[in-house]
Amino acid sequence: MIISKIVATDYIYLNLHAEEVISTNYIEDGCSGIFVDRLTVETVKRAFEAVTSDGTSRNLVLNFRHINACQKNLNKTIIDLKKDGYKILFINLKKAVCEDLSLTIISNHKNISEGDVWLKYYFFEDAEDVFTNTEIDIDKLYKATFQSKIKAFIDPHKKPHASSFVYLTSYVDIKKLLSHEKDFMLFSLYKLANKIRKEWEHEIGKNPILICQSMNSAYIVSVLSNLLQLDILILDKIGPINKLYNRMGSTISADRKYIVVSDLVCLGTEVKIVKNLVQFMGGKYLGNVSLIKIETLADEDITGSDATKAVFSINRTNNKELNYNITTDLEQF
Repeated sequence: MIISKIVATDYIYLNLHAEEVISTNYIEDGCSGIFVDRLTVETVKRAFEAVTSDGTSRNLVLNFRHINACQKNLNKTIIDLKKDGYKILFINLKKAVCEDLSLTIISNHKNISEGDVWLKYYFFEDAEDVFTNTEIDIDKLYKATFQSKIKAFIDPHKKPHASSFVYLTSYVDIKKLLSHEKDFMLFSLYKLANKIRKEWEHEIGKNPILICQSMNSAYIVSVLSNLLQLDILILDKIGPINKLYNRMGSTISADRKYIVVSDLVCLGTEVKIVKNLVQFMGGKYLGNVSLIKIETLADEDITGSDATKAVFSINRTNNKELNYNITTDLEQF
C-alpha cells in the first residue's frame, strides 16, 4: 500500500513520512501513530517500487517533512535509484538527515535552505536541467488531485437539506469516496491528523477525545484515533433529523475536552448540536475537523473554534466546476 503517490505532469510526488506512518502502524503493527519520525529502509524500498513500476516520469519529489532520523544503509537505496536515471528532488529535508544519508557530496547552486532545513535539495549536479525550473507546489497538487477524484462522487440532488432549511444542487457521496479511493483518502486522513496536531499542539498531550456523529465519521475518527493515539466517542443517530437516542450522561464526561470529527461540514448544523451537547454536559469543546468543508463564508468571517479545519474545501473558486451550490426559496432553484 502506497498512499501518498501523486503523479503530476512533470514529476511523481511521495511523502515519505506518510509512508513510514503506514508501515509502522498498519504493516508492522506498531503503535506510534503520526509521531514516528525515523525513516526505514523497508518503507523507502516499498515506495520506490511503486515509483519504478509506474513508468510515467523519471523525475521524483520526495517530501521529508517530519523525518528526523534514518535507518543505516538507507542511502544505498536512494543512490541506486539515481543510478537508474531518476532525478530526485528532496524537499523539507533536515540538514542533519542529509548528512546521515551522505548526500552532501552533491553540489547544485539551485538548492535552497532555510535554517537547518533544505527546502529544496536536488540530488544531481546539473543546475540547468529542466526539472530545476519545474514549479513544485505540493499543496496545489494535492488539492487538484482531491478535486479530480471527488468529481466522480458528486451526484445531482434537489431535495431540501432537512436540518438547515436550504436546497442543495448536489450530494457528495462520502461513503463511496472513502471506499473507492482508499489509499488517497488514507493519505488525506494522515494530513488531517497533522492539522489536528498542529492546531491543538498544546492539548494533544492532555488526551482530548475525538467525537463523531455518523457512520462515515466513525471510520474517519477511528483512523484519526490510531494516528493521534487519542480516545474516541461515537454518538449514534445525530443527523439531519435532529434526534438523539443515546443517554448523554453516561458518555460525555464533565471537564474533558472534545474535538468534533465530521466527514463533510456544509452549514454546520450537526456540529452545533454536538457542541451544545458537550457543553451542556460540562465538557469543553475545542473545535471541529472534517475531511471536506463547504465554505459558505469567507475565512475572515469565521474565527476561533467555529472555523472548521479540513483538508479540502468546496468554495467560490471550484463550486461551479463541481456543480455544487446552496440556494433558498428566495431565489430560483
